[in-house]
Amino acid sequence: MTLSNDQPIATPSDDRFGLDPFAAAIAKSIASMAAPAGVVLAVNGAWGTGKSSAINLIRHHLQAPIDAGYIVIVPFNPWWFAGADTLTLAFFQELNKAIGPSLPKTARKSLANLGRCVSAVGAVAGALANLKAPGLGELIESVAGLVGRLSSNQRTVDQEHKDLSNALSEQKKRFLVIIDDIDRLSPDDALTIFRLVKSVGRLPNVIYLLAFDRAIAERIVAERFPTEGPSYLEKIIQGAFELPPPLVDVLRQQVVEAAVQVMGEPGEQQRVRFWNVFYDVVAPYIRTPRDVTRIANHLAITWPAVAGNVDRADFLALATLQVFDAALYSAIREHPSELCGAGDRVGQRPQDIAEHYDNLMGIATRPERERPRLRGVLQRLFPRLDSVWANVWHGDGSDWRRERLIASAENFQSYFAFAPSEDVIPAERIEALITRADDRDYVATAFREALARRRRNGSTSAALLLEELTVRARDIDANRVGALTATLFALGDELDVEADVVRGFGMGNNQLRLHWLFNVLVTERFEDDERDRIYRDAMADAALHWAVNFAERCIACYQPRDGKLHEPLVSQQAAAQFRTISLEKIAQSVENGSIITHPRINLLMFAWSRLAPDGAAHVRSWTDEALDHDAFVIAMARAIPSESWSRSMGIDSMGDRVGRRSVRVDLRPYEQILDVERFETRVNQLIDAGSRSNEDVTVLRHYRDLQRGGHGD
Repeated sequence: MTLSNDQPIATPSDDRFGLDPFAAAIAKSIASMAAPAGVVLAVNGAWGTGKSSAINLIRHHLQAPIDAGYIVIVPFNPWWFAGADTLTLAFFQELNKAIGPSLPKTARKSLANLGRCVSAVGAVAGALANLKAPGLGELIESVAGLVGRLSSNQRTVDQEHKDLSNALSEQKKRFLVIIDDIDRLSPDDALTIFRLVKSVGRLPNVIYLLAFDRAIAERIVAERFPTEGPSYLEKIIQGAFELPPPLVDVLRQQVVEAAVQVMGEPGEQQRVRFWNVFYDVVAPYIRTPRDVTRIANHLAITWPAVAGNVDRADFLALATLQVFDAALYSAIREHPSELCGAGDRVGQRPQDIAEHYDNLMGIATRPERERPRLRGVLQRLFPRLDSVWANVWHGDGSDWRRERLIASAENFQSYFAFAPSEDVIPAERIEALITRADDRDYVATAFREALARRRRNGSTSAALLLEELTVRARDIDANRVGALTATLFALGDELDVEADVVRGFGMGNNQLRLHWLFNVLVTERFEDDERDRIYRDAMADAALHWAVNFAERCIACYQPRDGKLHEPLVSQQAAAQFRTISLEKIAQSVENGSIITHPRINLLMFAWSRLAPDGAAHVRSWTDEALDHDAFVIAMARAIPSESWSRSMGIDSMGDRVGRRSVRVDLRPYEQILDVERFETRVNQLIDAGSRSNEDVTVLRHYRDLQRGGHGD
C-alpha cells in the first residue's frame, strides 16, 4: 500500500463518503444564482471532514458553465502568504488577473485603487519593499504608483467601489472566488480574509465560496471582537451550508479495507476477535475521513516490520491508540507486568484493585462518560483486566501466546519496538519449522542455530523454540509428529544446557521443556498404540541422558506415589522396553567411555542404579574400577557440587527481594554407588601431583574447598 498524502478528491467517482450529492446541489445553486449585489457562501465543517473535497466536487459540477464561459473560477490560496498587507496585495492580484481582462481601463484602476484603500497606505508601502511573492510585479507597480499619487488624486472607497460595481454589473460573466482552509490560518490572517471579503463582497456578479470550521472561526472572531460573536460572520455570509457528516459505517469500513490491504485478512479463527477488538477499541476513534487516512498511513509504515509476528487486531488497536490517544498508549507501554498474563486471585480488595488500575492507566482523570469505554478498550486487549472490572477470571493465557497477542508477556514488546521481541521466535522461522517438521536435518540445524543464539539474559533461543513449539504443537501435521519426535529425542542431550536452566525459585530447563512439548505434541493427540509407536521409534536413536530420563518417567507412571498412579504415557509393555533400551545405552557408554565425559554423569549413575536389576551394586562395582582413572575423578568433582536457593520471608522485618545462591557438596546420596572416602583421597592426590592442566586443577580445588567448607556462595 502506498502512503496517502491526504489530498482531497477531485471527481465523483472518488467519493466514498457521500459528499457528491451535497456538492452537486451547491453547484446547481451557484450555476443558477443571480448575483447583482454579490453573494458570499460558506461550506462549514470540522477539520478533516472533507471540506476541500467538497469544494473540488463543486468545481467539477460547475464544469459545464465554466467551459461555456458563464462562470470564471478565481481560486485563492491564502496559505502562500502571511501578514495582512501581503494577503491584501495577493488577494487583489488574483481578482485583477481574473476580472481585470474583461473590465474597461478605468474599472481596472478602480480595482487597484480599492485594494490600496482597503490596506493602510504606510503598511502597503512597507510591504512593497519586502514582498517576494512571484507574479505580483504588475500589481505592485500599480499600487506603488497609486501610493505616490495619493496627495494629488485621492478618491474615496465608495467612489472606487461604485465605479467597479458599475463595470461589473454590465458583465455577462459571473466570477466565483474560492477561499479554502480559512480556519487553518493564524487568527490575524483569518480575520484579514474575512475583512477583505466583507470589503468587496458587494460587487455585482462576484460570488465568494468560503470553506472553514465555523466553531474555530467564531472563536477567532470572539478573541478580537468579544461583542460581535457569531453576528460578525452572519453579516458577511449570506448562505452557509453545513458539510454532511460521512456515514460512520462507511468510515469504519474504509479503515477495515485499509487494514486488510496492508495486513491481509485475519484467519477464520481470528475473525470474531478481530471484529470485537475493532468495534470496542478502534471504531470509537474514527470520526472523519482524515482519521481513516492517518490510520492507513500509520499501518503502511509500521506493519511490514512486524508482519506475522503480532496479531492483526491488536496491532490495529495499538496503532489507533498511538494516533488518537497518546496518553492511554503510553500508559499501556509503561505497564506490561500489570497488564499481561492471566493474573492471580490474591491481593487487594476488588474495589482497591479497580481504583488502582483506574489511576495506573489514567482513567481516573478522564471525564466520567469516557471511563466505561476506556475500561472496555483495556479489557479487550488484556483479558486479565476482566477480573478487575468484570469479576471474570481466565486460564493460563497460553492461547494468547500462541496467537501472539499483546496480552502475552512474551509478545508485548513487539508491539512497541516494531520488531519481534527477543522473547519470541520470528513467525517465519516457527512457521517453517512447523511446515518442515519431518525434515530431520532442517529441524536439527534450526535447534543448533538456536542454541548458538544468545539472548541478553544469557539464555539461548533454544528454550524459546521449545516453548513456541509447545504453544503451536497442535498446528503440526500428525504425519510429521513421528519424525519431529525422533529428531528431538536425538537432540535431547545437546539441548540440555546450563544457560537455559531457570535459577532461583523458578523451575525450568530444556529437558522439562521437552517433556511439556511431548505432552501436547504426542501424549494428548494420539491413541495408545500410535503413541507407543512414535515413542518407541524415537527411543532407538535417543540421546543417552534424555533416553534414561524419558524411560524413568514412563516407568514411574506404573509405580504408585502416595497411593496414586499417574496417567500412563505409554503402555506398560512399552515402558519395560524403554527400560531395556536405556540400560543398553548406558552399557554402551560405559564400554566406549563416553559416560565419563557426559556432563550429567552423576545423574546417569543414579538413574542406572534405579533401572538396573541389581540396582546400586552394579553401579558401585563399575565406579570402584573407574576411580583408578583420573578423568572419572575430575568428572565427578565437576558434577557433584550442587546449588540451592534460599530467601528470607521477613515475618517481623523486610525479607529478601532476591534469592541467595548456595553451592555445596553433599556426598550422602552417593554412598551406595561410590566409595566416597576413596574418591576424596583421589581428589587430593591429583591436586598434590600437580600434573593436571590448570582447568582440571581449578575444578578439583573448587570441589575440595566446597567440601571443606560445606557450602559456598
